[in-house]
Amino acid sequence: MPILLAGVAAATFGVADFLGGTAARRVSSAVVATLAQVAGLVMLLAVVLVVLPATPLTAALVWGALAGTAGGIGVPMLYKALAAGPMNVVAPLAALTSAVVPVLVGTLLGDRPSALAWVGIALAVIAGTVVGAATPGSREPSAGVRGTVRGAALALLAGACFGGFFTLLAQAPAGAGLWPVTVARLTGTLVAAVVLVAALREGGPRWSGTGWRLAVLCGVLDAGANALYLLAAQRGQLAVVGAIVALYPASTVLLARLLHGERIGPLQRVGLALAVPALVLVGAG
Repeated sequence: MPILLAGVAAATFGVADFLGGTAARRVSSAVVATLAQVAGLVMLLAVVLVVLPATPLTAALVWGALAGTAGGIGVPMLYKALAAGPMNVVAPLAALTSAVVPVLVGTLLGDRPSALAWVGIALAVIAGTVVGAATPGSREPSAGVRGTVRGAALALLAGACFGGFFTLLAQAPAGAGLWPVTVARLTGTLVAAVVLVAALREGGPRWSGTGWRLAVLCGVLDAGANALYLLAAQRGQLAVVGAIVALYPASTVLLARLLHGERIGPLQRVGLALAVPALVLVGAG
């Protein structure tokens, strides 16, 4: 069950990132991040108050707030990276750093996957990294060398923030239900709002008729993916769940191929092919 939950979370994260990156090309990344955070917060509040009520334990709220701070910093940074550089460069770099952090921390905290599972974890991290490797010949407008380098740097920083988010959220006790991820979303919303205010002071963000709709849908999907990840982390080992979630660039790249015309090259195909045995080995181990 943890592997299935983590796999669905990964696919949902990838779709949300695609929508967020697309929206950030029409609306300022600060606006996208804020709208996405608010939309996700509204959905999660409805879930924890009506659908799946639980006791908001103090420890869970603290871990959720810490995770939300890390995620709130990473979200606008990722959308800015996706807007600055090609998605098929940004997504895998963010995935790499977001996977390495929970795998390392999980190991230090005592996770002991089997040898078979470690092979699957390694394949998952490799697959998540190379599946979005840059491909020449895309019909996507070129970001140029400067834009690509800037996007890559922001992606690495965003991935480190997401790795911290995953690690901190997984420390929350299971008895609190989805309250940790709800508080994380609340904290992330406040952080994103601060970023938006800073953008307004710099001259005002860009607006677009369809960008805000994509941002709202992105936020709902991202919040759902966070909830699935939390459920997976509560039932499985952090090192394993974190590696599976790192496969999320697959859906980002596939959507970029279908809707933005970005080609899937040989290296990307290798990464997509590695995702299947990675899931099988981790599940078997």
